[in-house]
Amino acid sequence: MKIGFVGAGKVGCTLGLYLKQNHEIVGYTSRSFASAEHAAKLCGCKAYRDANELVGQSDLLYVTTPDDAIGAVWEELTKRPEIRSALKGKLIVHASGSLSSDIFTQAKEIGVYPYSTHPLFAIASKTESAKELGNALFVIEGASERLSEVTELFSSMGNPTQTINTKDKTRYHAAAVLASNHVVALYSLAAKELERCGFTAEDACTALSHLFLGNANNLAKLGPISCLTGPAERGDLQTINKHLEVLEGDTHDVYELLNNEALAIAKAKRELSAQQAKQ
Repeated sequence: MKIGFVGAGKVGCTLGLYLKQNHEIVGYTSRSFASAEHAAKLCGCKAYRDANELVGQSDLLYVTTPDDAIGAVWEELTKRPEIRSALKGKLIVHASGSLSSDIFTQAKEIGVYPYSTHPLFAIASKTESAKELGNALFVIEGASERLSEVTELFSSMGNPTQTINTKDKTRYHAAAVLASNHVVALYSLAAKELERCGFTAEDACTALSHLFLGNANNLAKLGPISCLTGPAERGDLQTINKHLEVLEGDTHDVYELLNNEALAIAKAKRELSAQQAKQ
């Protein structure tokens, strides 16, 4: 498949470097031609000043601009009659986690097939992240007609994929934020409590790191039911109540809410153990 990119930042460069292993990268265009040239040099392809030529030579057009620019870029592209004509019958794709394929308005009228393909992976570098993208799950949604082609784009690379309904894209992204950004916020709250115990900010983060990394590793391998430990898993309500007595403000509320989920996981764990014992 011939793939062209509109947008030459971290996401565009990473996907280009990764996908060129199995597919032809036609080239890049960007508001900054210097950025397009840099991305093209990385991927061994061409930088385009005019998107029309790039669209004409691509089977799939990836819009890899920042999220808040995707809609505007699409509108700008489709205002031009020659590009609207060149897009007909092609795949139009973005990699945003929060936006669905609906951002490509009038796709059906134009005759293009819209999709979003979001890797559950933090892309941090234009040049290095592609080396680690092989294990990432790609979550895909969009038009049913050619969904299998877009899925195959990544499954042929060895990536696990998951298709979801377009209406569920926002819920999916909220789940990703809970598991990523909000874990950072939770870690910050824990570090602040250690600071109140006399730790420096640096020492607090270091002290929690081994506990955090070990638990994250177990969670990834075993899932939440098998790896839950601590007072909720033991049903130690006395300790939990003591924690709630000393915690204050948002930290108190967050602890209480998350502990309710931990108690539900602990209950599921006991029920699973009981079922296994009967077998």
